[in-house]
Amino acid sequence: MSRQYIANLKSGNQVEGVFLVLKKEIRETKDKKPYLTLQLADKSGCIDAKKWDASTSLYNSFNSDRFVKVKGTVETFNNTLQIKLLEIDPVSESEVQMDEFVQSTEKNVQEMLAELKEIIRSVKDPYLSKLLISFFTDKSFVAAFCAAPAATQNHHAFLGGLLEHVLSVAKLAVNFSGFYPVVKKDLLIAGVILHDIGKIRELSYERSFQYTDEGLLTGHLISGVLMVNEKASKIEGFPRELLNVLLHLILSHHGEYEWGSPVKPGTPEAIALHYLDNLDAKMQGASKAISNHKDDSSAWTDYVRMFERRLYKK
Repeated sequence: MSRQYIANLKSGNQVEGVFLVLKKEIRETKDKKPYLTLQLADKSGCIDAKKWDASTSLYNSFNSDRFVKVKGTVETFNNTLQIKLLEIDPVSESEVQMDEFVQSTEKNVQEMLAELKEIIRSVKDPYLSKLLISFFTDKSFVAAFCAAPAATQNHHAFLGGLLEHVLSVAKLAVNFSGFYPVVKKDLLIAGVILHDIGKIRELSYERSFQYTDEGLLTGHLISGVLMVNEKASKIEGFPRELLNVLLHLILSHHGEYEWGSPVKPGTPEAIALHYLDNLDAKMQGASKAISNHKDDSSAWTDYVRMFERRLYKK
């Protein structure tokens, strides 16, 4: 029996297969009868599921971020698909094909890494060059950087997403800097390449994409600053002012206080990074929303949270 991916499910379908449990909760009906509500996932998406007449022992038989085999029927509730579960059984990870659950970049990782290293070699400032090389000759860093997603759900939320996003923004920065002499190209490129490196500490991505303790306690901006400061401290004579403006790029790239930046962009390079970063994230988010919407009878996607609107897809 071929794999039933969530993105292809329709109301009335009979479902039998293995899914990743993102969330689970036991609740009570109005009659005080317990039922189980789950959020199930595979690499194509996620769907809510309910098991009526559930027991506490069933709830305790498996954990979130683990796999279960289910049987059930797809139903429509409040214009949203969900699965009415008949059976739930825990499944060992050793029995699971992980590529069915964790989405990866469709691009060649080694080719993207080589392209990014070529951009790094174009940096002429001796201190920024040494700093970037110190990261990209660190095998453990490179392995994590190439594997990590750029986010848990909004944009580039797949393995290799961080590399794909950073390369895309770096290529934009190379072209953009030629239009504005006020922008220091080497500084902008270094800021682009390093702005999200804290994601490798902020996120865990073995199965589902979750936040680590460090991610929840400090976030990737602070983690990134600490990582850069540590590497820079080992480069003799690294100018303090140069380090300050580079750290400012990392700390301000979200652009607004309410978006998580402790400071707002205060240099031409920081302003450029913020908008280029946001542009790439938004365009990938739009592309994903359009490609994932399979209803050919409508010229519009469903509501997209990132944009707070539907998108015209013709």
